[in-house]
Amino acid sequence: MTTTIAWHVHHDRLLEPLTEPIGNRIAYIKANKSKHEVETRLRLLKPVKGRLPWEVVKAWEAYGKAWEAYVKTREAYGKAWEAYGKAWEAYGKAGEAYGKAWEAYGKAVLDHKDEIEALHREECPNCPWDGETIFPEKVE
Repeated sequence: MTTTIAWHVHHDRLLEPLTEPIGNRIAYIKANKSKHEVETRLRLLKPVKGRLPWEVVKAWEAYGKAWEAYVKTREAYGKAWEAYGKAWEAYGKAGEAYGKAWEAYGKAVLDHKDEIEALHREECPNCPWDGETIFPEKVE
């Protein structure tokens, strides 16, 4: 990753790598900075010409790679969050449908209690079911 490192890109840093062409920074300064700051900022903003310590250059390259990975994962996170939102909404709707179906089932069982109990007596003779449990006598 070839990067231009410049002096005084921002007022509070001695040097830093440019993340876009220097002309973009110049245009931004002219358009957005206080008039009394523009001349000083433009005079001092310039690419580093000499050789910087290797560790500084390597550290910036590592930062650049880490930034690219961060951007990719942030995009993936955004997509995952959006999918999560849609899934959560679907989950809520399914829960509502489940609740309504459970209520309908309970009502149908109550509405046909006598028929169900008669069928049970026929199919399950000698069953200890007392309407609540198959273990009607408490065992302690």
